[in-house]
Amino acid sequence: MERPKLFDDDLNLDQFAPKVGSDTYEVPADTIRKIADEGGFPSRSATVYQPSTKRLPMTYRTGRTATLSVKTTPAALEAFYDVARSQGWKAGETFERAVEMLTRSVGSSHD
Repeated sequence: MERPKLFDDDLNLDQFAPKVGSDTYEVPADTIRKIADEGGFPSRSATVYQPSTKRLPMTYRTGRTATLSVKTTPAALEAFYDVARSQGWKAGETFERAVEMLTRSVGSSHD
């Protein structure tokens, strides 16, 4: 199947070729900057990425593949990460140790 044509005739764009010779010139960068600023087109300078949390991410390759997402209070979350940091544990390791301690304390149906 042939694609439909946008134009009946062949489109000739030769008139849009760049000019060669004395009619061509380079516009100085400061002139471009001045025109852009006057026209309300400020430079888009790179911005430095700022993480939205004060806590450093605790992401490591450990072989843990399951994800648990829970709602908790900010105080409990900070306490969890405080324990992890103070013991030098990763978040997953901290969770696993907490589950082990709870299982010993209250038991589990998966024994």
